[in-house]
Amino acid sequence: MAVIGIDLGTTNSLAAYWADGQPRLIADECGQVLFPSVVSYICGEGLAVGTQAKKRILTHKKDTAASFKRFMGTEKKYRLGEKDYTPMELSAMVLERIKKNAEYFLKEEIEEAVITVPAYFNDKQRSDTKKAAKIAGLSVKRLINEPSAAALAYRTTYGEKDLTLLVFDFGGGTLDLSYVECFDNIIEIVAVAGDNYLGGDDIDQLIAKYFCEENGLAWKENDALTQNCRTENNSTRIDLTISEYAALMQCAEDAKCRLEQENEVELVLEVSGKTYTSKLNQDILFEICMPLFSRIKKLFIHILRDAQARVSDLDDLIMVGGSSRLTVVKRFLTELLGKEPIVLGETDKVVAMGAGVYAGIRARREDIRDMLLTDVCPFTLGVETWRKKSDLQGYLLPMIERNSTLPTSHCQRLVTMNDYQDGITVRIYQGEEYYAKDNLFLGEISIPVYPKPAGEEWIDVYFTYDINGLLYVEVANAQGIRNHILLSNQELSRSELERYRKEMQKLMIPPIQQEENKKILEELTQYYHNSVGGQREQIGLFINWFARYLHSGRRYLIVQAVEKAKQQVQFLEESQDRAEEFLFDGELNVLLEEESEEY
Repeated sequence: MAVIGIDLGTTNSLAAYWADGQPRLIADECGQVLFPSVVSYICGEGLAVGTQAKKRILTHKKDTAASFKRFMGTEKKYRLGEKDYTPMELSAMVLERIKKNAEYFLKEEIEEAVITVPAYFNDKQRSDTKKAAKIAGLSVKRLINEPSAAALAYRTTYGEKDLTLLVFDFGGGTLDLSYVECFDNIIEIVAVAGDNYLGGDDIDQLIAKYFCEENGLAWKENDALTQNCRTENNSTRIDLTISEYAALMQCAEDAKCRLEQENEVELVLEVSGKTYTSKLNQDILFEICMPLFSRIKKLFIHILRDAQARVSDLDDLIMVGGSSRLTVVKRFLTELLGKEPIVLGETDKVVAMGAGVYAGIRARREDIRDMLLTDVCPFTLGVETWRKKSDLQGYLLPMIERNSTLPTSHCQRLVTMNDYQDGITVRIYQGEEYYAKDNLFLGEISIPVYPKPAGEEWIDVYFTYDINGLLYVEVANAQGIRNHILLSNQELSRSELERYRKEMQKLMIPPIQQEENKKILEELTQYYHNSVGGQREQIGLFINWFARYLHSGRRYLIVQAVEKAKQQVQFLEESQDRAEEFLFDGELNVLLEEESEEY
């Protein structure tokens, strides 16, 4: 049985597998690898999925659902025939067809699938993606972020040189940015930023709006199926029919694509028997896309700030997603960053290729190096609490900050606020808003406490978040009573829950308390005790530097710090009988000087 990788996209979906030392895309019965993420109801025949459904967008817009990935995790309904469908259910139909295509193509059953999701998908969106896969009959043990998959494809293609990447994943409906560090066999995601409502579809909307403005037609800023338009002399008001609106959007999309091959294109649309036209070139498109580019710029500032990095730290900017190939997008990024971005093959296939690489790793194929793909928590995880009793509503106390490297664990002690309260309920949220209620509620856990005056009873709250999107929360009171909850974006059996609970408890040991690192710190501390003068001062600064890096949560930094610490311990051991100074390389000297300045 095979393991495949699936890029479940807004516009198109793809599947890939690992064979003959490389990822390969899976084609359908017609030889096509791009499978439209579209579902349509055909009267008398039922639901059509894929290419057949896409052909009906213009003629049967009302009975066709597309771009529903943008609303994954919501209760939005799509009426197809006599029944309503959620984005999760529609995605399940797409995944089911991809599964059948893959089994037909590979001539074997699909044992497991790895599915990519936008880095900025929240817990509910990831949960619904896994539920869609389960409905489709797919076993999915791992979701990976789309930019992470792209970095994996890049790493496989361009070798193992240590470098820093920024992945720009711009698809039909979403935009994801990932700051990535690659070293040895590790691909570490340092920070992510994104917008689940920003993609190529929005460029189509801007072109359509420009067309209406050029022709004196009114444009309403909404996603309705009809748009109110008026003729140039404003004497009458014309409502576009559903098919005319669909034709306008198709005209805008076609013009956007044709402009990549032609210097200038003409948009033509017939409304109520009258023909409207408009010219479009790269300069005009660049100008009308400025509102969109402004949003992209804010995301770049956001991710560089979270990664504590500068543009000059980047080795490469990797373009991923069908919309990233647009000339205006590449032009904007070149002007913004001052460097040419790298277009990695066919941009709309890169994520699927990366998913195919990871499928090979999951299948334990001998011809692929076992790479370690780390990830980060895209949103802050925290609990509701109050600063004082007079607060009208609780605020979010962060337990795990966004962009914390996974797996990670954190503990916080909280005290009672009311006199003689006999219990505490810990409410768990995900998000960046100040007030807890404005974030995504994930669950709650309660524990009894002795009724005493306010502030005298306490609880310890432990948050542990793993690479598979499992959040383990444990609460212990002063009397040693413990309670826990395992929040997951997948459905787990009782035995699986218990196994994951035990694994999570192991992850609750931070790097600074792990045996190897404790031993290094103990050895350095012993050399500190036995030294005097300048060498003792340097060892003390180094101990502080090493501890700070162990607390960073960054695997890349921890690996480097541990290696440097081992070198220093070895040098100190070899030079015990020699009056030599502590050994530092240039980079470490700078770090220690900075550490010294803090004091």
